[in-house]
Amino acid sequence: MNTGVEQTSIRRRLQRTAWLAVFLGYGVMLVVNVQLFKQQRNHRQLVTMQRVERELRSNVALAGQPLELQSLFGSFSSSNLALWGHFAGQQSADVALTHPSVDLRQKAEQLAQNQSRPQLFRNRKSIYMLTSGVVSLNGNSFRFYLLDNVSAEVAFQRQLNALLLLVAALAALVSFFVQRRGIDRVLQPLRQLEETLELFPSKRLQGQAIDLNQLPRELKPLAVAVNQLRDRLADSFKRQQQFASEMSHELRNSITVIAGYNRRLLRRAENLTEDQHRQLLIVEEEVQRLGQLVTNLVAISRAESRHQPIDCEPLCIADLFQQSINLVEGSMQQRIVVMAHEGIDLQAIHGLADRASVLQCLVQLIDNACKYSPEASTVEISCSLDAQMVCLRVRDHGPGIPADEREAVFERFRRGRNSAGIPGSGLGLSLVQTFADQMDGSVRIDDAEGGGVVVVLGLRRSGSLESNPLHH
Repeated sequence: MNTGVEQTSIRRRLQRTAWLAVFLGYGVMLVVNVQLFKQQRNHRQLVTMQRVERELRSNVALAGQPLELQSLFGSFSSSNLALWGHFAGQQSADVALTHPSVDLRQKAEQLAQNQSRPQLFRNRKSIYMLTSGVVSLNGNSFRFYLLDNVSAEVAFQRQLNALLLLVAALAALVSFFVQRRGIDRVLQPLRQLEETLELFPSKRLQGQAIDLNQLPRELKPLAVAVNQLRDRLADSFKRQQQFASEMSHELRNSITVIAGYNRRLLRRAENLTEDQHRQLLIVEEEVQRLGQLVTNLVAISRAESRHQPIDCEPLCIADLFQQSINLVEGSMQQRIVVMAHEGIDLQAIHGLADRASVLQCLVQLIDNACKYSPEASTVEISCSLDAQMVCLRVRDHGPGIPADEREAVFERFRRGRNSAGIPGSGLGLSLVQTFADQMDGSVRIDDAEGGGVVVVLGLRRSGSLESNPLHH
């Protein structure tokens, strides 16, 4: 049942999971790298701030001596580091070893009012880290500022991040090929299991048990269950074939006896009343229908019991049409018309098929078309071509088959609702589909212009497109 959810393969899910793991792994690595640089800068800045504060607290006597404070700050000076400060209410009386520009100092002091922790900010083309602190000197609050130019450090970090991104991309590419090979090896047992399961509908079950020694531990219980299922299906199919063979033999004997006695009675028509003669004719029709039913069942059983594919050979379509017409009853032959579409030479077109199987299909389709068409109407058979197939078309002028029943009528003993009153067993189209599948062909039902249906039997084309000439 289609739930509307997109169905993806295990391979694709594994690939997506692997790619997600790779990208998440390198993404986390990049985030951690950025945070490490940030923490390293913050730690360095805070350590410097703690040193400054300790020096100020241990030299309280210097609080009123700006020159001595400047000398004290000298030990913290570097080309990228600016350290300055002032007492509360004395912003104009700075004490510092080095002064940044006025606009930079004002911007730094403004930012420091809102946050005490280290912070990054950009000024023109440079990037700075700012930290501020307050210490009490002789009862007066002294605020000091530490400004570090980290432009080179940030630039190095960005280069390192770009390099890590490049390495991540290369690693992801390598991971893709490694994962692809690894996933193929992991899924190999599942593909072998799939191949075994695909044999189940084909009825070729003998000798196809799964080797448990070649499977991983997780798949062994499933393989055991599949092997047991295969054995049960093979045994059931064997019993079904045996039953069909024995029953067909018994039924044919009984049908032959009934038909023989019925014909002997019909030959004595002069001693029978009209009603008796009519009843014997009904018996004759039912015996023929039952005989055809048994014949179709035997044909289906034999077709499904083949352990090897049908050996197909190139067959001339014109010859197939003529032979199939010769095989139907004489009363039907007069109603059959071979339609040769313009530009198609039936003698030059060949299809790959088994002669006996395709003739049985055509005879069945022609018989159905004659039964469902009015007695005065014709049954047209024709041929069309596409890129890969030769399409044999049998068209009737009957009541048609509703679109919602066109799949069901290929099931055994299933007939459409428009078949009421028309003799049949519901096995004909099932037989045609069985043979078509074994020849790697197809069968479908199309609408016919003006009423009725067209049953299209598709056979593989023999040779290239040029080998089947079309005269335009």
